[in-house]
Amino acid sequence: MCCGGVLGLSGYSGARSVLEGARRVRVVSHHDLDGVASAALLVRWARSRGVEARYRLVSVSVAYKTLLGEVRAAASDGSVVVAADISPRGRGDAEALASALRWGQRLVWLDHHVWDPAMVRVLEDAGAVIVVDRSKVTAEIACRVVGCQDDVFAKTIMEAARADDSCTSDHLGLAPKWRLVLRILGPREARRAVEALARSELWPGWADELYRMHAPGYYDEIRSKTTVNTYTFNGVRVVVVTPPPTANACDVETILGRPENADVMVLLYPKGISIRSLGPYRADCIAARLGGGGHPRAAGAKRPSTTMGPAQIARIIANAAKDCTENKEGT
Repeated sequence: MCCGGVLGLSGYSGARSVLEGARRVRVVSHHDLDGVASAALLVRWARSRGVEARYRLVSVSVAYKTLLGEVRAAASDGSVVVAADISPRGRGDAEALASALRWGQRLVWLDHHVWDPAMVRVLEDAGAVIVVDRSKVTAEIACRVVGCQDDVFAKTIMEAARADDSCTSDHLGLAPKWRLVLRILGPREARRAVEALARSELWPGWADELYRMHAPGYYDEIRSKTTVNTYTFNGVRVVVVTPPPTANACDVETILGRPENADVMVLLYPKGISIRSLGPYRADCIAARLGGGGHPRAAGAKRPSTTMGPAQIARIIANAAKDCTENKEGT
């Protein structure tokens, strides 16, 4: 698996060239802040040039199906399809999308997750333009493609997207606010956020009202209902945090803080786990061994079993971590 650098033969210039020639654009993007910001920057750019722009915000579970549908639809109206902040689930997805491009549709794919180079080759051989840059969040990639790096609004929303992705802070404190609002809205209603950002509204009144209504109860629930257990297996110290099912991992980290003297923190959800590296072990490598993926310091995977408790999960994480130190590729 790829661990860094920029994947894609055409790169940024190739993506920009395709978009500059577009009459219509169809964007399929993840519904978190990075995905919403990416869609908004692309839509904002397209509309400023008089280009018709449609967009769909998706969860990971339906991203591939939605993208495939948009690629097929583009065959009839000549749209350029842009995928943002999503990645193929496997080579089968890449091959199916490559096959769908047989009518000459243009597909531009912008992402910052781990990709198998073989999937990039499959799609590029079918004519897609791929830009996978793990040094940036996708909103930054989209902005560089459309040339908005010097735009003050773009810089601010990109900072918030990076803060949300890395569980850090942006100078206006937008990341945690948008994070909660987008979770409340869900993929379909999150279109309101794209429209606001595409109009250069960083924090519209309706979003502030929604945040103020839900934030107190949401954060209180995290404080009162989260449990923390610490285990050591094979010399790996694992902290297992079990928050309320609806709590975002970044919000849990912010409220509880990162534990000291631990190697890995695992946030345990009913269907998934969020892995945070606190020491020498790569979170993306650990997640890959459990069928997931992500970034060196933060990654995720399906929960190994719904019947396993924190101690059993910690043992699995510790066993996966032993070959995932920083000086090894691991994925």
